[in-house]
Amino acid sequence: MSTSNLRHLSSETFAGHLSHTAPMDHPVPGEPRLVLFTVPGHRVGLRGPARSGEQPAPTGLEHVNVRTIHHGGRRMIELIITDPRVFLDAYPLLRAVADRVQLGHQPMTSAVRDTLRQLGHLLQPEATLRRSAETGMLGELCLFTGVVLTAGPAVALQAWRGALSEEHDFGFPGFDVEVKATTYEHRRHTIDSLTQLVPTGKRPLWLVSFQITVAGHDGATLPELIGRSRALLSAGADQIRFDDLLHAAGWADRHTTSCSTRWRLRTPPAAFIVDADFPRITPALLQPQTDLARVTDVRYRIDLTGWPENNPPDLLRAALGAGKQELR
Repeated sequence: MSTSNLRHLSSETFAGHLSHTAPMDHPVPGEPRLVLFTVPGHRVGLRGPARSGEQPAPTGLEHVNVRTIHHGGRRMIELIITDPRVFLDAYPLLRAVADRVQLGHQPMTSAVRDTLRQLGHLLQPEATLRRSAETGMLGELCLFTGVVLTAGPAVALQAWRGALSEEHDFGFPGFDVEVKATTYEHRRHTIDSLTQLVPTGKRPLWLVSFQITVAGHDGATLPELIGRSRALLSAGADQIRFDDLLHAAGWADRHTTSCSTRWRLRTPPAAFIVDADFPRITPALLQPQTDLARVTDVRYRIDLTGWPENNPPDLLRAALGAGKQELR
């Protein structure tokens, strides 16, 4: 019997816990301390300590989530499966992550990412990327490249949050930025949640709007822009971090073939300060009339055509000036 099998509950024992109504916490033998937990009918998962600075990234999967919590006075990371129909089938995934953490000495987030990536190779879907995801990455990469060219790779990699949970797209010293890209003739953008246009604390929030259109022989494809952005970074840690952010945003190498459309800017990028007058829907606006605990998903569209632009901070202005050259 392998070392891994000796450390874990059998599938039959795990199934038995799922049949109970009481929650279960089961420590997985090894270091660091990991806890396999079940809340029958609601979720199963794996909980482990978060390393300094470790932040989870979205998995891109509807029923597989990674989150940061505080448990027993410590900052922890949880991998959670939320669909009861697959709890038993997901158990090998939890075991594989535990082995990468305890036997492979990986951080929790890295272990989750690598395990899901390996499973993804096995269950590889059709090699297509949603058009909205493609255009969204184009906008973020234009700004990212502009920051690299004007403020340096370290600033760009620190600022870009990719698809990190509950964060705006970029976090610069003193302000945050949400990037939106549209193919409409009007400056019309989809807002994906009630909190997407809510500033973090007292930090000013800027919305940067890119209007892009299909190009002929000029412009650039998304894979070309990714390649040019990566080439600006040092080989090693910087490029690894860049690739991790791309994958968190939904990019995979298999998309290279299908993302062949050439794009260019329709208009220069525009920057807007998200203040009290900015058109948006937020929890604060709805709270007096709506029980938001029962509103699980809100998406809406804003049209900024003709909305007065604002003068952005110097760092953002310089980055937009340099980044827009990527889609000329």
